[in-house]
Amino acid sequence: MRKHVLGEAMAWTERFLCDVCGKVKGDSETWWLAMQDCQPALGDTAAHPLLKLLPWNHVLAHSADARHLCGAVCAHKHLDRWLGDLLAADGLPECGAETVQK
Repeated sequence: MRKHVLGEAMAWTERFLCDVCGKVKGDSETWWLAMQDCQPALGDTAAHPLLKLLPWNHVLAHSADARHLCGAVCAHKHLDRWLGDLLAADGLPECGAETVQK
């Protein structure tokens, strides 16, 4: 996408940063996305929050709910923090309730 300001062409670039370590995404790196979702209630069980880990998808990476992860180490750290937040909560949060994602 190019914008013209006073006759000069300007290039537009975007950067993705790892939400765990802050690393900038390169073109050839294998990154992951984490997204929180909800497992619907089944029978007598209540709905539960769940965490989805997805291979990098440029379109999904623009979602406000997406967490950008630069590799397996940061994916594991994110999962560990997410699980810790669930355990620290007084009971499981309701689906749709704001859960801290670091």
